[in-house]
Amino acid sequence: MTGRALRLAALVALAPALAAPAPQAEDAPQRYRQVAVAMRHLVDEEMDQARALVEPLLEAHPGDPAVAMAAGVLRLHEQRYDEAVRLLEASDASSPGTPGDWLELARKAREVTRGYQRAEGRHVVVFHPKGKDEVLVPYLQEMLEAERAALERAFGRVPAGKVAVEIVPSTRDLARLSTLSEEEIKTSGTIAICKFNKLMVTSPKALLRGYDWLDTAAHEYVHYVVTRHTRNQTPIWLHEGIAKWAETLWRGRGGESMSPYSAALLRDAARQGRLITFAQMHPSMAKLPSQEDAALAFAEVLAAVEWIERRGGPGALVKVLDNVAEGRPADQAVSRALSLPFDAFLAEWRRWMATRPLPEGGDRELKVLRFKGDPKHGGSHSEWADIPDDRARGFARLGEIFRERGRWEAARQEYAKAVSRVGGRSAALASKFALASLMSGREGEAAAVLGEAVRLHPGYAALHVNMGRLYAKKQSWQAARDAFLLANRTDPFDPEIHAGLARAYEALGEKALAEREQRFAGLLAGGDER
Repeated sequence: MTGRALRLAALVALAPALAAPAPQAEDAPQRYRQVAVAMRHLVDEEMDQARALVEPLLEAHPGDPAVAMAAGVLRLHEQRYDEAVRLLEASDASSPGTPGDWLELARKAREVTRGYQRAEGRHVVVFHPKGKDEVLVPYLQEMLEAERAALERAFGRVPAGKVAVEIVPSTRDLARLSTLSEEEIKTSGTIAICKFNKLMVTSPKALLRGYDWLDTAAHEYVHYVVTRHTRNQTPIWLHEGIAKWAETLWRGRGGESMSPYSAALLRDAARQGRLITFAQMHPSMAKLPSQEDAALAFAEVLAAVEWIERRGGPGALVKVLDNVAEGRPADQAVSRALSLPFDAFLAEWRRWMATRPLPEGGDRELKVLRFKGDPKHGGSHSEWADIPDDRARGFARLGEIFRERGRWEAARQEYAKAVSRVGGRSAALASKFALASLMSGREGEAAAVLGEAVRLHPGYAALHVNMGRLYAKKQSWQAARDAFLLANRTDPFDPEIHAGLARAYEALGEKALAEREQRFAGLLAGGDER
């Protein structure tokens, strides 16, 4: 169920109590009105307001089913799942379509997170399965602290307290924690969700080649901040546009996530009149019919926020959010912030999308998320499938045979034949050729192919690993560290990344970080976990 549907179900459940006459206690109608208001706050994730109402009610009326329901939903939002289940079971949770929906969510959350470890930082608490997902924790905490500081500068304020992050091992578990189906998650490429007062992030190990998990977590944190800034009144197009624009603030400027592929897709759709409407994006991007549609929708809303920034200048986004927080619809909020009729804004935005310059570097093909164990999403995907030339594929496969036999020079020669036909179009081929060149003592050749390939495929981890190898060989330790960190942003479960970081940190005099990375390398090299 959506949050709004859950709210309505809860209020329906409370209706008999609100309407019931004596012989209830004299304060019962007021109590139930307070419960109804608390439920509205909870669905809008206004935690302080909900807590201020529910805690005194629970203390005074622990046996009241309506109070137990509100307290159970509060505990669900506080990640106190055992208590949430107990309280919701004590409410009228057996009634279909009422508190039972919350009870089901609480039970699933308790089951998914059973045995999780807790890692608490200054403003971030990460809950994760025991084992290899531990390697994600310090990077998540460091990134979210940086994103929090950047958003405080950009928006003027961020929520107090600590944000909860739950790492889930699979899309199946993400579906169980949320109100989306697993099919919707995979079809749209949804990999993380902000809902129920927490961020839910799928572990990169659920995918064949990982994904940009740090930017993704930053994106969800922006949702968390915007929800609270606007009392959950922001429509999906504006919510997603701001989140997409701001997801890179932790490492640079806003709006840096538009790849050449997305920009070209956007420009073509704008010119051909086949844009996805704001109404089609509602109630969630996750319900769009394909990853390509989702990519186009995200590009559209990112361009909308770009245009708000360009048209209104510094502070324009804050003005829009403040107007939404005051209860104005998004079209009025944008119009007031820009001193421009909303129809005029839309016309300018469409012209901007049709003429927006294409970025120089970045992915030029759709980065389809390929989930492990799912043939529809890459389970049988060949690493050479992105080479369009038959002869080049043949050379690449022959090079692979030589590589497996340890014949690096012969492998290099075959890979070189393939590269001569298709250039850096294939990230896998460029990576293999670079490694064979390194192993054959041809560092200059490796550097040349890696430079082009990284520009075209900045999210392909193996290219950055080979860059790290190249810099480590030259003892350029700062550059090696940076290359391995870029690889870690996509594929943090490669032990070589952490071993390389350990060497780089040791050489740079960062002993504590070197020890941490050496421990992570050992943890990841220890074989499959349960």
